[in-house]
Amino acid sequence: MVVVAHPGDEAFGFAGAIASAATQGAYVVVVCVTRGWFDPRLTVASPSPGGKNRDVKDAAITWRNLDTVREDELRRSVALLGVRVVRMLDYAEGELDQVDMDQLVARIVEPIRMHRPEVILTFGPDGITGDSDHVILSQAVTAAYRRAGEPLAYEDDLEEDQVAWRAAKLYHLAVPQERVAEVLGERAPSDGFGSSAEPTFALELGELAQLKLAAISRHVSQTGSSGPFHDWDPSARDAWLSTEHYRLAASALGRPTEGEVSLFDGLP
Repeated sequence: MVVVAHPGDEAFGFAGAIASAATQGAYVVVVCVTRGWFDPRLTVASPSPGGKNRDVKDAAITWRNLDTVREDELRRSVALLGVRVVRMLDYAEGELDQVDMDQLVARIVEPIRMHRPEVILTFGPDGITGDSDHVILSQAVTAAYRRAGEPLAYEDDLEEDQVAWRAAKLYHLAVPQERVAEVLGERAPSDGFGSSAEPTFALELGELAQLKLAAISRHVSQTGSSGPFHDWDPSARDAWLSTEHYRLAASALGRPTEGEVSLFDGLP
């Protein structure tokens, strides 16, 4: 199970792990906490025929139902990657720091108990980009990992068949600072992009890197029709896409983390 904050996170951050797990026969679930409610680049676009239109909260203009646009892009993205189930939780993008944390944790506990994943992936405490939604989500998923395994947690809030479930592993996505400097160079954002924590292992994507690129390219509303790497040298693009890093944040296996080469190390 991969728990992300926004449509697009699953592709830019976790696509390699998702595709790798799916090719190994894993049943992969993506939980996306928001639908992506506003993108200023699309506010001047004409409404789609028959589409649902709204007034933007902070401007007197009419815009497309962008949460549907971005959800559609997510579904196109995960279809390429082999995801079996997508769950959308309907929170507003950019506002997770204003929601009731206990309620957010409970809403993440529910799909964990329903789908019973062995491995859960999400953002690390720094959120990679510093995005507040990523940071809050990391805290919520880390708490949900623990609370999902407590039989009495949320017993009055969830369905009767939602029995306790403790996933074997919780991983945080990591982007080492040295990799940011080495691969991105002058392209590296200046606002602390990357992770301070050392990753547990590196996932080499091989040919799956091109599948990750294809999944990213499905998010046209975020990347443009030319794609996010249209002005990159192909070697730099491929180097950036070739590897994903993860840090083992919690484990029910009681085994050392050194020497891990797979998300499923230690599982039967």
